[in-house]
Amino acid sequence: MKSICQFQMLHENIRWSNAIVDAPVVYSLLERRTLYFLTGEVKHKYTEKNLGVPENWKELYFHLTDKDLGVIGGKNNVLHTYEALSELGKKFIPVSFRNEKGQLITGKVHWVDSFFYNEQTGLYDVRVSPEIMPYLIDISKSFTTFDLGTAMLLRSKYTQKMYELCSQFCGDFRFCSQTEEDAGNIFKKRVLPIQMTDFRRIFNLDEIRDPRTKRIITPASYTSFKDIKTRILDVAQKELFELYGCYHSNLWFDYQEGAKKGRGGKVSSIYVYIYTRDFPKVGKESPWTKGEEPLCPYELVAETEEEHLTPQQKVKNSPWLSMPKDNQETAVEALLRRYMKDEEVCYYMRQIRQKAQNLYEGYVQVMEVIKEKEGQPKFQRATPTYKYHNIVDYALKVNLKNYFGWSLEPMEKGQKKPVEKDLFE
Repeated sequence: MKSICQFQMLHENIRWSNAIVDAPVVYSLLERRTLYFLTGEVKHKYTEKNLGVPENWKELYFHLTDKDLGVIGGKNNVLHTYEALSELGKKFIPVSFRNEKGQLITGKVHWVDSFFYNEQTGLYDVRVSPEIMPYLIDISKSFTTFDLGTAMLLRSKYTQKMYELCSQFCGDFRFCSQTEEDAGNIFKKRVLPIQMTDFRRIFNLDEIRDPRTKRIITPASYTSFKDIKTRILDVAQKELFELYGCYHSNLWFDYQEGAKKGRGGKVSSIYVYIYTRDFPKVGKESPWTKGEEPLCPYELVAETEEEHLTPQQKVKNSPWLSMPKDNQETAVEALLRRYMKDEEVCYYMRQIRQKAQNLYEGYVQVMEVIKEKEGQPKFQRATPTYKYHNIVDYALKVNLKNYFGWSLEPMEKGQKKPVEKDLFE
């Protein structure tokens, strides 16, 4: 009998539609391993032979043995794998598609819709749902390719999901954000920004209630970022990095917190940096640790004569001067939102509009003093509180005054945003 270790050396690519990859984690570790295994069987039986979804329901059966279950969960865990396999039919996965009329259809489907055990032959008869098959074969776009051997090695359902996500975005992917581009930033390739609201949905961490009865189906878990960091991200990073090191995985990842919203705010996003054999990490190839040069999600412009210009000269040369004032204002607001709460952003934008309305370069001058701070290594490594005070007390108050002759006063503690007069009064 082939051992699980022997099987793990058999690396081959399988494909899932992104509709499956992006669906929340509802399966256990062994259940998802079973799905990986079944996908490999579908590949050999249909995809490699260029066959579509069979019309005969009997052809959708796969006949597994104890040997197969040993491959899925380990030869000493056949009974646990059997139990996981028998539970698959109870769980739905959400999917969506467009019908012949172009109408968006959303729903839920099973991976496995029937399961039998033959006591005489020792075979497990598993019928893969015909509704899930189109998401496994004949996929021409919006799909993710990943390694079956690697997927079967993973020891956490959260590592499985991180591996699938990294596989989805590990190629020539570059995240595009109009807000960031308005602020003069372009993301590096294979850097994936994830909002924590999306992260919690994908990893099934939020409380789920029945829409009709309002009863709690699944309670919320890992409610703090500290829990997510230690229980999900650190575990998945360590596992994938170790597999990468012994050539059992083609990828691994680094991550860092995104900018917090205002002072003392919760982590609202993370950046995931994906590394592969073809695109390895530059420099020290190991997970980032505190005290090392900070990771940067944006493309760095090569140093030119521009780096040696004075702030005044940089403003004169800025391409933003030729942009409409509305675009300049949007870019400044995006920069402020990295460090301030909404009420402070409104306060500063009101000041800037008043003071810069007669200044041709006003908005660009504000951009320059903030960008200058952001370019300082100490600022990049600093805490959110330090960054906030550097922007408020120095960039907008002192540097603006020293470089351009005007400044913005900090918002006094307890000061509220004034209510603007109703235009229809």
